[in-house]
Amino acid sequence: MKNTNEVLGVMKTDEPELLTPGIPSAKKTSDKKPVAEKAGEMKTQVLPKTSTPIVGWTDDSSDWRAPPHASITAKAPAPKVLEAQNLDVFYGPNHILSGVSFNLYQGDTLGLLGLNGAGKSTLLKVLAGALAPHAGVVHIGENELYQNPISARMDIGYAPDKPAIYPEFRVIEFLKFIATMRRLPKAEMKNAIDDVIERCALTGVRRRIIGNLSTGFKQRVNLAQALIHSPRILILDEPATGLDPVQLIEMRELVSTLSADQATIFSSHDLHEVSSVCNRVLLINDGQSILDASLEQLSNANNVTIDLKLTNNADIDLANLPGVEAACRISAAHWLVTGNAMMKQHLETMLTVRGHTVISITETDNYLETVFRQLSTTHNNVKTDTSNTGIEL
Repeated sequence: MKNTNEVLGVMKTDEPELLTPGIPSAKKTSDKKPVAEKAGEMKTQVLPKTSTPIVGWTDDSSDWRAPPHASITAKAPAPKVLEAQNLDVFYGPNHILSGVSFNLYQGDTLGLLGLNGAGKSTLLKVLAGALAPHAGVVHIGENELYQNPISARMDIGYAPDKPAIYPEFRVIEFLKFIATMRRLPKAEMKNAIDDVIERCALTGVRRRIIGNLSTGFKQRVNLAQALIHSPRILILDEPATGLDPVQLIEMRELVSTLSADQATIFSSHDLHEVSSVCNRVLLINDGQSILDASLEQLSNANNVTIDLKLTNNADIDLANLPGVEAACRISAAHWLVTGNAMMKQHLETMLTVRGHTVISITETDNYLETVFRQLSTTHNNVKTDTSNTGIEL
């Protein structure tokens, strides 16, 4: 009886079997010594069946060798929907924003944090196309915001801190006006209006005059006008202002439902709100971005937070040290660093071999709360006018 190879017409060859590192060959290996290779023949190197990678800290404790990835299959990155590069804004002689840069990806819910006067509202206005920067660029998808403003703004929904509403309009009239301004086709307009009225819980007041509504309902109308055209990017400046506890919960749920297909940026004064809704935070202080990290990186569940003080203010890229997840500069020589337990053990050694002298390394509590406590203390120490020292996030 013919074998399978003969039936299929497969020719038998003497080509060597291809070996994959770490996977034993199906053929039985020969005990014979290898024969010397003839001139011109290709040499095939057979790798060991198993190998143990070097994982951990090297002898000088200044370099961390990470284990290899368990799988070569990588998840495709989410599309980038916004890119801000080196944004500068001046109000007279005051430098309100200085070199702010960050990216926003589809599915991101970014919490914008900072003290009073840090530049949060100014940054949101720039990103929404309401205030042109003195320097820097903003890309919304493929469009540069201030070179192709009409195309770019079609992808943006903006709800400012002071509701962008006309108080003399009825709710449904105002939303119809906004839908027209957003160039929604007439065939889609009714469904779009009904959808945002339901999502923003405005059904009971849809025919009421906006000026007669409570602060909370005005805030909902403000949110509805930002959502009506289904933008790719939603920008919310203090969206929870004036909401009662029930409305606040509904607001969080609404923002959470948006995150799958859209990207959201919002400022908030509630760290719990940021932690429950956002997956990333951007912290600005005195107009500069000092922290851009995911909440997973900042979490104390698997990481530790270190309060670090040095003797000098030399520039050092702490965020790129082995084991460090995020680093925030509080002042010239004062840092808050979060990372894994191995980072904590070897941080002082890594800094010493790089020529830095450490004054203190102290493990501390929740990263974000610690950052704001430290920033508030530093801010108050240098303020000449102490009448406005509260924390605004």
